[in-house]
Amino acid sequence: RFHGYRFVEDQFVEMQLAPGHTRSHVFTGHPDDPYGWVKMTCTRANLRACGKYTSDDDFRKPLISICAPWTDMLPCNCHFKELADEIKVEVEKRGCKAMVSHPVVISDGESQMTDAMRYSLISRDYIADCVEIMTEGYMADGLITLGGCDKTVPGVVMGMARLDIPAVTLFGGPAQPGTCDRISKDKPQDPGDVMEGIASYKTGLIDIEDLKQLECQALPGYGSCSAMFTACTMASIMEALGVALPGTAAVAAATKEDPQQLNAAKRAHAALVAEATVNCLKTGLKPSQVLSQKSFENAIAVMYAIGGSTNGVLHLLAMAKEAGITSFNISQFNSHGSKIPLLANVRPQGIYHMVDIDEIGGIPVVMKTLLEAGLLHGDVMTVTGKTMAENLANTPTANQLANPNVIKPISDPLSPAGNHISIMSGNLAPESAVIKLSGKQIQHFSGPAIVFDSEKEAWDAICASKVEKGSVVVIRYEGPRGAPGMPEQLGPTSAIIGAGLGKDVALVTDGRFSGATHGIMIGHVAPEAYAGGPLCILKDGDVIDIDVAARKLDVKLSTEEMDTRMKEWQRPKKATPHPTGVLRKYRALATSAHYGATMTVSAE
Repeated sequence: RFHGYRFVEDQFVEMQLAPGHTRSHVFTGHPDDPYGWVKMTCTRANLRACGKYTSDDDFRKPLISICAPWTDMLPCNCHFKELADEIKVEVEKRGCKAMVSHPVVISDGESQMTDAMRYSLISRDYIADCVEIMTEGYMADGLITLGGCDKTVPGVVMGMARLDIPAVTLFGGPAQPGTCDRISKDKPQDPGDVMEGIASYKTGLIDIEDLKQLECQALPGYGSCSAMFTACTMASIMEALGVALPGTAAVAAATKEDPQQLNAAKRAHAALVAEATVNCLKTGLKPSQVLSQKSFENAIAVMYAIGGSTNGVLHLLAMAKEAGITSFNISQFNSHGSKIPLLANVRPQGIYHMVDIDEIGGIPVVMKTLLEAGLLHGDVMTVTGKTMAENLANTPTANQLANPNVIKPISDPLSPAGNHISIMSGNLAPESAVIKLSGKQIQHFSGPAIVFDSEKEAWDAICASKVEKGSVVVIRYEGPRGAPGMPEQLGPTSAIIGAGLGKDVALVTDGRFSGATHGIMIGHVAPEAYAGGPLCILKDGDVIDIDVAARKLDVKLSTEEMDTRMKEWQRPKKATPHPTGVLRKYRALATSAHYGATMTVSAE
């Protein structure tokens, strides 16, 4: 990179400034570099005008970019302005300057079953772009990112990996679970209960007052979904990757007593992440020295041990691509994940919540338990400047805890290895598909297809009791290019569970699922129907065979019949909307879910 110049014997020669802050001095000029100082006078004039820099000495300081995706429209990220400002103060206490920017945020929970959901997965890639634009556009020396709602957590780390400057990420924290005594006096509630409650109301299992209490009390305040849905899955994965500080993922955004005020424990993370980032600047530690094949294998191990979301498959593929880990691919979720038992007794497969994990020591307990069992690489580097094993040296394993019920020991798991996420293939999914068992030991399911060309059609049919036990609900044209945007199918999956059909009805889709999804659910079917994947030729009554043990997803049709139908297939008009703006861009650039559904352009 260009470093600036100094004047020597009538010539300007390249000037090597102090390590860790050369980039920003190209942008602002440096007091010891007369040529660069004069050249960048206009930049400094603007920075002085906004009160950012007040003296010449300020321009000697390295600049750290703080990218905090923010909106006041959802609890996951609504406290990020305050948290980012706290981090800014801590960064500047340590002799640096800090700049804050707020990339976009889309709420999965709020956009369910609307066209707004098409923007959710797309936002992940745009968040990465925003991190790049705001950090490179001001030539910052270091980077701190905040993640909250589902796509912000991987999105900001994709940007970190892409830029490869000293960087640390911080999760904004899970929410406290809610209390709804009309639903249960003993069991705390979370957003999954709300979605399933809608279907329960539609089918007469609860009344309107029950539903109203869920609406008003299941989500009490600040923070991401309180259970092990996508946001907390990805936050846990960031600790496993080594790009987040150990023990930060499970700390709640707010307290039970004051659920709409930033928790002092989370506020304290501002100083920790500032200190870690400044240390990375001093030592030159970059994401490329942290993110590796081994660290992604650690991420899979933790994802499976905590019962994480299927979205983790998409996001890990996308992050590995940005990090240049070409050896990492979807097959490794089977080769590595199949060895990992399910240890976390948390929702949606268990009974506890993320804050309960924090009370017993946080995600490091999960990692130490895996490490001691030989299921985690301890020699990988982390943003602490220490290896994973060094970070975990004083952390207990699950069997050393006084309460072994939240995180189960390897010897007594919630479910044995091979009973969580599995990558399938077959004549319905020539590339791949993803099934989430969440500890259910399901071996086989076969039944007639009921085919829908949209999520809404499926939702209406399930709520109208038109789906019978033994059926396989198929929802197509909801993939990356088809929707476009690969929206979550939480509405229909929650409707199946809410109607009491979770053990008797399967669902297959080229869309994706919420982390709250559980049951016999297969998503990410690739190639997708829009691209001519075999889902496009299915008809009502075709028998679909789900062989979990063999990881096979097939329709019982001959090759000749499938070929005949494929020749006759045309995209239905209602399944081919003509989007504009970012939806159109995404449809043009999106890869298959098999590769993470990222936006990809040619090398040229």
